[in-house]
This record gives sequence, structure tokens and C-alpha cells, in this order.
Amino acid sequence: MLAQIGRFSVLASVLICAVLLTGCSSLQIAYIFAEDMVESRAEDYLELSPDQEAELETQSAALIAWHRKAMLPAYAVFFNDQADIAESGGWTRPQMKEAFTEFRALLDVTVEGAAPFIAKVLVDHTTPAKLSFLETRLAENMAEKRAEEETESPQDTLDEWVERRVERLTRFTGALSDDQAAIIRRHTKGGMNLAMRWLDNRELRQGALVTFLRTEPGQEQIAHFVHRVLLHAHEVVDPDYRAISEARWALLEEMYFDVMASLSDNQRRELVSTLRSYAADMIDLSGEQGT
Repeated sequence: MLAQIGRFSVLASVLICAVLLTGCSSLQIAYIFAEDMVESRAEDYLELSPDQEAELETQSAALIAWHRKAMLPAYAVFFNDQADIAESGGWTRPQMKEAFTEFRALLDVTVEGAAPFIAKVLVDHTTPAKLSFLETRLAENMAEKRAEEETESPQDTLDEWVERRVERLTRFTGALSDDQAAIIRRHTKGGMNLAMRWLDNRELRQGALVTFLRTEPGQEQIAHFVHRVLLHAHEVVDPDYRAISEARWALLEEMYFDVMASLSDNQRRELVSTLRSYAADMIDLSGEQGT
């Protein structure tokens, strides 16, 4: 469920789900469908009565509305700031480090702000029957993930991850060169062992969530726990993973710095244009909240 709760909160985060996975012109379309995506993910893992389905719809709508009003202006500032840096010649290493620090802070605020909406749904899923359903779905999903891990070769996994990263960057910069794709491959390969450890951590966090819900906590307690277990899991379970997570972030930061340093003038102009376009769309969407 942790991955699904993560989507339930971070799905609303344009930085993670809409901006990085859709084209600029699709930002408003992504927001139109975000509420349905949130509901669909939650319904996959929760046994819902008609009243609980209605509550899920209410909280999904409230979550998206909060995100538009509270978070999109902050994202717009971040994107415009990065466009300014790109336009002035690109990132120094300290500037890239600061960009990642700001990005992670925005992610933390997003999850913390989304957690109360999630808690209003989960508070009705602490009975033995509801938890049994949740545990079964978690086990089924984890078995599928383990099977994929076992059947897919390391080379196929690497190719898939590289392709995904190239595609995401291409949405911002236009087509990448072979040399730039090679930079991404080198960094991705170097972090594969760290990334594979993530599935073990996910399973531990899911178990911690179920154990916590068995105590029949209140909404505020659930909101606090969801925030911690999603972004500060070492405080709850698997403390050794904190160093692994920080190492993964460091490798990602290094990869982005190397790719950004390699951009051609045309790619940098495309990047600036895309970042500013996203920022403008975010401002427009946040303004619609009051109409």
C-alpha cells in the first residue's frame, strides 16, 4: 500500500507525476484526470462500502483542490528559478545541489500537506476485515513485483530504466545525443544495486503501515505516520536505508549535473522554454481554483 499511498499523495504533485510524465501541453489534461487516478489507485487496495467510496471521492477532490491552490505557485517559482539558471549558462555544482535540496523540500511539503486527506480515508480501514483485505492485496502486488524482478535480466532492467530517464529528459530538452544517453546509462548502471534495495524497503514499510493501522489510530496520528513512512521511513523501519536513499539522491544529482553541462545551445533554449511554459501553466491552474 505504501507505493499506492505514495501515489495517492504524490500523484497530485505535478513535479512527480504530471510534469515529469506528460508533455507541457498535457499539464491541464493531467490535472483533469488526476482525481480519477487517485481514486482508482486507492480502490485497488481498499475494500470500500458505498459510503466509503463517496468519502474517497470527496477527499480526492479536496486533495487536488488543495494541491492546486497551495503547491502549484511554489512549483512555478521553482521552475522559473531553474529556467533563469539555464538561461544564464547552466548550473554550477552548488546550484545543482541547491536545486535538489529545494526539490526535495517541495516534495516533503507536498506529502505532509496531502497526508490529512489520506488519513480521512484510511481511518475507516483499521478493522480486522478491512486490514485483511489490504494485506491480501499488498501481498499479491509484492509477489508480482518479486516475480518481475526474478524473471527480468539485469541488462533488461538497466535498459528499461535508461529508456525511461532519457524519455523524461527529452520532454524538457528535445532529443538527446548518443553521448548524453551514454551519460545517463553510466550513472544508472552505477546505482542499480542501490535501486534494487528499494523493493525490500517498500515491503518493510508496507508491513509497518499495516501494523500501525492495527492500533486503530486517529486521523491526526495516521497523517503523521503517512508523512514519516513515505519520506522519513528510517524513523519508522529499516534505518539502514537512509544512507542508501541519500546515496541514490546524490547519484541522481550527479547525473543531472553531467547531462545539463552537456546541453547544446539549442537544447538549453528548449529547456528554458519548457520550464517557463510549465510554470505559466501552473500559475493558470492555481488561479482557476477560485473561479
